[in-house]
Amino acid sequence: MLSLIEKLKKVKDFRKDKGKRHPLWIVLVVIILGTMLGYSGYRELGEFA
Repeated sequence: MLSLIEKLKKVKDFRKDKGKRHPLWIVLVVIILGTMLGYSGYRELGEFA
């Protein structure tokens, strides 16, 4: 079975190249971890990151 990170790396990134700072899979990992810790909303998740 593929690990979570391997699966997240396969998610298609629809973001425009301009302004990309981090690979999508890393962004998704941070969102998942932040959500598991009780953070919600983009501001709280941004502070967590």
